[in-house]
Amino acid sequence: MKRRLLLLTGLLLGLASAGAGFAQESKPLKVFVFAGQSNMVGMRGAADELPEAMRSPNPKALFWTGEGWEPIAPGVSEKKGFGPEIAFAHAWTERTGETIGIIKHSVGGTSLATQWLPEAKNSLYGKLAAKVEAAKQSRPIEIVGMLWMQGERDSRDPEMAKAYAKNLRHLIETARKDFDAPEMVFVAGRVNPPEGKYVARDTVRAAQKDLDLDGYRWIDCDDLSLGPDNLHYDTAGLVQMGERFAKVAAEK
Repeated sequence: MKRRLLLLTGLLLGLASAGAGFAQESKPLKVFVFAGQSNMVGMRGAADELPEAMRSPNPKALFWTGEGWEPIAPGVSEKKGFGPEIAFAHAWTERTGETIGIIKHSVGGTSLATQWLPEAKNSLYGKLAAKVEAAKQSRPIEIVGMLWMQGERDSRDPEMAKAYAKNLRHLIETARKDFDAPEMVFVAGRVNPPEGKYVARDTVRAAQKDLDLDGYRWIDCDDLSLGPDNLHYDTAGLVQMGERFAKVAAEK
């Protein structure tokens, strides 16, 4: 009799544990979307230059690989290098203790006026939206924020730059609708390409700074350290960028 009671107790405990795990899995995972061009890709990031705590996989920050969710780490979010997502994940999970998800799609040298425009043929926004939809099929998720590091390409063309404010607003409003996330926070990194061929950079910078839209915020990147090309942020710059994204995204 005693043995049967022990077996029954063990069975009930096992069911309770399984139920708790199911409840945790069924609770929507808070997800942040990362998008943009080369400084979101993170061309100059070197894993061995990261703070030690950021070099290993972060079990509380799950990255969507296209096939499943894996703890984020250098080499997981980007095959070569990394963008601000590594430091963002570390800062956010350290501050909140909660598990988050990250979906990223970024391509160097791309413009908001053409490649990222939602209606454009083969739009990069469309590919990002497809990633979000695939991730939604894998488990319940809630898109709570989008981080945007882009604008250098549009800074080279006065016409693209002139349309930047309108195009950025359209991107945000479309993403909120498509991601079923009307209150999604959107944080842009204000670009700071060198003068010369980036003839319309001040127009793009002003658009990123002055956009008047609920839930829109921006971070200053002017003092972040750059690589030798004076265009792409180095490891230290990417770390600070990610930390600033996390801080501003968390503001009430």
